[in-house]
Amino acid sequence: MSFFKSLFSKKQPTARPKLNHPSELQLNDIFTFGDSFALPEAMRKQQLQVVDINTLEFQHQHYAQIVGQGSGQQLVYVSFPNNPKKLIKLSLLLSRNEVEALFDLDAFSEIFEEPGNARLRPLTKQHIYADMIADEYIQEEFMISGYSHQQDYRGTQPPQYTEDQHGREFEYHCLEGGAGERSVDIFIFENGDTDVYLSFLRPANEITELWMKGE
Repeated sequence: MSFFKSLFSKKQPTARPKLNHPSELQLNDIFTFGDSFALPEAMRKQQLQVVDINTLEFQHQHYAQIVGQGSGQQLVYVSFPNNPKKLIKLSLLLSRNEVEALFDLDAFSEIFEEPGNARLRPLTKQHIYADMIADEYIQEEFMISGYSHQQDYRGTQPPQYTEDQHGREFEYHCLEGGAGERSVDIFIFENGDTDVYLSFLRPANEITELWMKGE
């Protein structure tokens, strides 16, 4: 009898634990930023859905990059690099026009010249991302190699490099300002594509609400 009971009984799906931290977000989950004036309008009080989860891999660490999208086209990137204060990194991808509006391009080009001692001062603070912008950025990282994976490798290791299975290789440059809590992050990929992010580190509680898909 016990055999037949086990054979025909319906297996209950395993419930996900309640979300307690943004790093636990999964695809299609929802999160909402608070109303802090430290956040730019692209984030403040915005509700976003997780539309993608990537992994950024460096020599000594890898971490998730959660991509959120609200009612518009603006994407917000939330990532979790190691740092002593356990702050989360909030980033916005800049268009070429936005880079040109924020920085002198001759000064910007010095980022890619050895040994990597560039210093940048924004051309303006009258910008929609003004709350994220430091008064000055000093180059901290020059041409660090890494991989971008379009998969979630939280809790496991990304695959070792092979001809058939590896992420997109990039060279990473970083300039920091605002006591190390604001940055310009630049990823140059193998095919020449270049992504420039304006980023800053904030407490995780800037994200005030978390919902699992279907709640």
